[in-house]
Amino acid sequence: MGALKGWLLHRVTITFAVIALIVVGWNAYVAAHDDGILEGVVVDPSGEPVPGAEVVLSERTIVSLAPIATTTTDGQGRFRFERHNRHALVLNASKPEVGQSGRVEIRLYFRNQNRELEVPVRLEPAG
Repeated sequence: MGALKGWLLHRVTITFAVIALIVVGWNAYVAAHDDGILEGVVVDPSGEPVPGAEVVLSERTIVSLAPIATTTTDGQGRFRFERHNRHALVLNASKPEVGQSGRVEIRLYFRNQNRELEVPVRLEPAG
C-alpha cells in the first residue's frame, strides 16, 4: 500500500495528471464553443447602430482575402455569421450614404471558434 501511495504522489505522476486534465478541459471547451458563430454590431461615425449595412466575411490566406459569406445588419445594426469553419478572418462593412469600414482582422484560437466582437465595426465616410 505504501508503494502505491508513493507512486500516486510522485511528481511525475502528478504532472502527467495535471496535463491530462488541462487537455481534457481544453477539448471540452472547444467542443462547447465551435459553432462558428461570429457576431457584432456596425455603427456610424457618431456611434449609432447602422441597420441595413452589408457585412462581408473573408478568409485571410497567406497571399489574399477570399470572401466566404455576406450578411446584412438587422434593425439594431447587429450581424451574425454561423459555421465559418476558419480561424483567420477579415470583416468589411459598408452602406451607401453612410460609409465603409476598414478591414477588421479577427484571429481565433481554434477553427470555428464562437466570437462576439467587443468593439463595433465603425463606418467612416468615403473621402
